[in-house]
Amino acid sequence: MFRIGLCYPMSWDVGEVRGHLARLRKFGYEGIEFWPVSLDKMDIAELADILQDTGVACAQICPYFDFVHGQEKWDETLRIAERYVSWSLQLGKPLIRVFTGPGVGPAEATVEQWEAAFRGLQRVCDMAAPHGIRLALECHGGSLMADSPGALRLLAGVGRPNLGVNPQLPLKDGHETIDTTIEQLGHVTWHMHTHNYTALVGGHLLPLAEGVLDYGETLPRLMAKGFDGYVSIEHANHEGRRDPWEIAEIEGAYLTKLREELSRRNQ
Repeated sequence: MFRIGLCYPMSWDVGEVRGHLARLRKFGYEGIEFWPVSLDKMDIAELADILQDTGVACAQICPYFDFVHGQEKWDETLRIAERYVSWSLQLGKPLIRVFTGPGVGPAEATVEQWEAAFRGLQRVCDMAAPHGIRLALECHGGSLMADSPGALRLLAGVGRPNLGVNPQLPLKDGHETIDTTIEQLGHVTWHMHTHNYTALVGGHLLPLAEGVLDYGETLPRLMAKGFDGYVSIEHANHEGRRDPWEIAEIEGAYLTKLREELSRRNQ
C-alpha cells in the first residue's frame, strides 16, 4: 500500500520545522521530503532527532545533479552526491532524488551526454549501495528521463538495482499517456511527485480530487505493478495561489480516505 508524503514547502521557516512536522502528522502525513533550499539551512543531526520525535519519516532528499554540462559540473555532482549519501544515512536512508542536468532532454542529448550520465549515475549508485540507499530518477521535462523511453534507457545504461524512478504524471509535458507511463515504468516506480490540474497541458494546479487525473484509478494500477512508496504532494501552495497549509490538510484527508477505500477493496 502507498504511503502519504509531502514536499517541505520553500515558504515554511526551517526554524519551525518541529511544529510543522507535528501538525502534518495530524493531517495523516507519514513522510516528508526536503529540497536543498531547506536542507542547506538545517543541522542534519538535529533534523534526524526532530523526525524521530514527531514520528514523521524522511521520505526523500532532493539534490540537483548535473552530468551533462561538462566535466566541472560532473565532478561537482559527485561531491554533492557524497554529501547527500551521508545525509541519507543520518536521516534513516530516504531515497535520493536524481536529476541528470537541466535543459537536455532525451531527444537532443548527444551520445557523449548519455554516456556521461550513465557513468555518473553508476558512481553515485555504487556510492550508495553498500549502505542500502536507493536513488530515484525524477521524470521531469528538460531531463534525460522526460519520458518513459528516456527513463528506461537510463536504467538500462546504468544497470544498477538501487536506481528506480519518481514519475511526475503526466510525463513529456502531458503528451505521454498515463497508460503508457504505468505500463513502462510502474514496476520501477519507487516514489511519486503528485499533482492534479485543470487540463493535462497548460492547466492550473488543483487539489488531487478535483483535477483531470483520477488517482483513484491510477494508484491501484501502479500498486498492481508493485508500487508501495510515497505519494508525495508537491507545490502545495499551487504556484502561490493557495495557502500550503490548506492544501496539505485537504490532500492528507483525500489520500487517507483513498487508502482506506483501496484497503477495503483488497480485503
